[in-house]
Amino acid sequence: MTRSTLVSVLFAAAVMAGVTCLSLLYASPFVRTWDEVDFTLALHRYDLLAMQPHFPGYPYFILGSWFINQWLDDSVLALSVFNTFMAICSAIPMFLLSHRLTGGGIKNLLLPALVLSSPYIWLMSSRPMSECAGMALLWWFLWSIRFALDRPGSTLRHGLALLMFSLLMGTRLSFFPYGLALVPLWYSLWRQGAKGWRRWLRLGGSALTALLFQLIWVAGLVLSEGNLAGFWKLSLAFVEGHFSEWGGGVISSPMPMGERFFQLIGHNLLGSALFGGSFLIGSCLAVMVAMTLVVRRFVTFPKKLEKENKYYVFWLIICALVYTLWALIGQNIEKPRHIVPVIVPILLLLFVYMIRTAEAVKASNSKKRLWRIAPKMLHASLIVLIAIQVIYGTQLLKRQSADEPAVYQLNEYLSHLQEPLILFTWEETRVLQYLQAEYDHERIYTFGYFQSLAGADSERRVFLTDHVVQGFEQQGKSVEKHLKRIAEFSSDAIFDPVYGNIILYEWVR
Repeated sequence: MTRSTLVSVLFAAAVMAGVTCLSLLYASPFVRTWDEVDFTLALHRYDLLAMQPHFPGYPYFILGSWFINQWLDDSVLALSVFNTFMAICSAIPMFLLSHRLTGGGIKNLLLPALVLSSPYIWLMSSRPMSECAGMALLWWFLWSIRFALDRPGSTLRHGLALLMFSLLMGTRLSFFPYGLALVPLWYSLWRQGAKGWRRWLRLGGSALTALLFQLIWVAGLVLSEGNLAGFWKLSLAFVEGHFSEWGGGVISSPMPMGERFFQLIGHNLLGSALFGGSFLIGSCLAVMVAMTLVVRRFVTFPKKLEKENKYYVFWLIICALVYTLWALIGQNIEKPRHIVPVIVPILLLLFVYMIRTAEAVKASNSKKRLWRIAPKMLHASLIVLIAIQVIYGTQLLKRQSADEPAVYQLNEYLSHLQEPLILFTWEETRVLQYLQAEYDHERIYTFGYFQSLAGADSERRVFLTDHVVQGFEQQGKSVEKHLKRIAEFSSDAIFDPVYGNIILYEWVR
């Protein structure tokens, strides 16, 4: 082991240990969103009908967090601890997958250090949300596919990939587009299998096994609801609501498609998920990509290695593109966390491309001094990027643990008002329920229903949040003359992208 390799290994180990400890030290004590309330309450009573959590239940995420909560007796912290545990465990498939795609080398430990210190991913590991656990299982699933492709006839390797996909779906069902990664596995099974009906039998057996693995967690959800009919009605109601009312997809959102695409790619993917809101990190990534592309023009990758992995990389890119399309049309565009799974192939392929470029330069045996230091420059840029991510990410983590959500500030303000009142909200009401607000508050949908409730008691003050006002305006109702601005509450937008700014209005009769 060379001196530079030893330094890389020690640096990567220190980064991963530091990231894990800091995630636990600065775990978010707040429940900021509707979904986080659902997950937190589910650790005390698992009930899909009461949205504890909401459909599809996330059973593996809740089960793992529930075990941890038996020792901690702190639901919010238990969810964050489970996320942190899953994140550090995902360093194993990251290393193994990178090792397979680059052709070897202990320096592949830098990939887990790069991914785990990525600011936005790091933030998610310290929050009570299921995305981080889903991301960790996504790494295991993608590695298991590549592992099985080396020996497609191996029942053990094949079954492992199907099991990992089941664990992924039972943790984060919205990651389903990555199920396309099973296509090259099934194609390899078809190509190397027996001829005639035996080929169809093997393929059908694999598909049936995949279905049975999925039924493990689905059957658990059905039993939790009592019967299949009740579960089916609940699932239909959730799907209908997601795509027509509150899901934030292209059908339920008035945002034009062009603006929606720019929001997804420019703000959500690049600005938040990849750069973590840091111009410096974005600049470092741009420099790394530019350096790699320039050096790559003058070297040739080993053809054997290229041929072995080309098929896998092709399908990985297809999965990422299909997921991006799903996030564009089917997910809430206001929440950057929904595009984070695309970071997996981006960082993986960028890292692999850099490592293979550096190795190809070394293999060229060029005597030019500038050419000889090119691999060191690429390696140094990667180290610098990881170091910047650790410093910036630590600051973000500290801010998140101390930054009181705007909805908490709203609740504190209204709690100090002595006279009778009622507050009309949108999704904020779920957090207010969790905080056990003592004043009346209600989620409102239509202006007509609001008028009937607001006029029911003339003795109490009527308050609305700006999200309710925006909803009335989308229904064609002009309410400005009835509004008196009372207060404004703010928290950091990177932690609260939807409800980071809340304006409180009083309704003037």
